[in-house]
Amino acid sequence: MIRFFILSAILLLGCQSPPTVQSGWQLVLKNDAEGKIVSGNKEMLIDAVRLGYPVRIGWGSNRIEHVADATFLTIFEGKEVFAQIKPIIGQRPAVDSDSLKINFRTNNKWLKMAGTNGFSTSLMTDYLQDSIVGNNTRYNATTWYVNYPMNAPKIQAQPLWREGSPNWEKWSKK
Repeated sequence: MIRFFILSAILLLGCQSPPTVQSGWQLVLKNDAEGKIVSGNKEMLIDAVRLGYPVRIGWGSNRIEHVADATFLTIFEGKEVFAQIKPIIGQRPAVDSDSLKINFRTNNKWLKMAGTNGFSTSLMTDYLQDSIVGNNTRYNATTWYVNYPMNAPKIQAQPLWREGSPNWEKWSKK
């Protein structure tokens, strides 16, 4: 009888699936303007990027909050993540005494890049004149969200590029 319980326990423990992350959009990391982690875990964000999960970034200033899908992500030396958003048509809030409106900025497109180290840069272009009309570089707090698929395993992803991988010697000398 004891053998039966021991064998049953071994079988049950051996059949457990690996831990998973809750599916859907999850706040994974918040960093301040100096890159200090306010909440969350940078390694979870880096793993999510390496696994190809969708990422969104959020930031704000002067009573305004923005959230946008990251369309191009960079991991630098396995330590920092940088995210770009697609260009958007510029907008500007218009506050009247009794109402709030938001208007498009005629002719302007705007894009942003943010990093887990607090670095942030933006660029505004006049898309009719095909010219840059403004840029801004500063340090800014950023919130990072990841969209986890159903039953996403809680794993540490391997770097996509590392010393010793194919072509390392070729590209490291450039």
